[in-house]
Amino acid sequence: MRLLDGRIAVITGSTRGNGRAMANLFSEHGANVVVTGREEKEALSTAEQIAREYQTYTLGLKLDVSLTDEVNEMVSKAVKKYGQIDILVNNAGYPIKDQLWDASFEEIQDQDLENVVNVDALGTYRCCRAVLPLMVEKRSGVIINISSTPAISGYIKGAPYTVAKAANLGITKHIAAEFGKYGIRCNAIAPGTIATQRNWDRLTTQQRVDIVRSIPLGRAGKPEEIANVALVLASDYTSFVSGQTIVVDGGETIR
Repeated sequence: MRLLDGRIAVITGSTRGNGRAMANLFSEHGANVVVTGREEKEALSTAEQIAREYQTYTLGLKLDVSLTDEVNEMVSKAVKKYGQIDILVNNAGYPIKDQLWDASFEEIQDQDLENVVNVDALGTYRCCRAVLPLMVEKRSGVIINISSTPAISGYIKGAPYTVAKAANLGITKHIAAEFGKYGIRCNAIAPGTIATQRNWDRLTTQQRVDIVRSIPLGRAGKPEEIANVALVLASDYTSFVSGQTIVVDGGETIR
């Protein structure tokens, strides 16, 4: 059974990693996906591959979520092609940079923090702001914001990312509370350690071993496992779930 037949889903940062896995799975379940990325060629090629594989009307668009004009233009192009947007997944994130990730809290400069927040938190805000009027008019819609486990439990590294991802939880709850009367649901996913190119490939073998030791399931997660949760949240199976954060971390944050 296809859970998203005929629905229009915008997934930001969907040319690779968790976003790409979501784009694939949503398409497999009948959605027409708007694939976005900062590199236009990559967005276009990803969309073409997905369209061929799943026989859907996939659209690839360049998008830098830190730029309001690009966000508004993306939404305008999606509506021009499809006439509506049913699902928004705010997945785009600022690159993990070792120098910034490893810096202690008191070493972080204002500009470093602003760079991360501008993408990870304000990017989410901009996309929600652009899409919500369409959903209000339709009296339905689903928004999924991607947070992270440090936003819940804290962490010893990556302070700017923790701050930005925590803001996404506030955005999620506010939208759920304010826009629920229009039939709009908003939830968040907080991934733990997921084996994506963005974060896993940058680690040494020993770092991977040390991280996995702290996960009760004994392994890192897969992008497809984030996509599975997003699919259920986007579907009618969770039609009475809103304002919640689903932690997907193999049990790591229970310790």
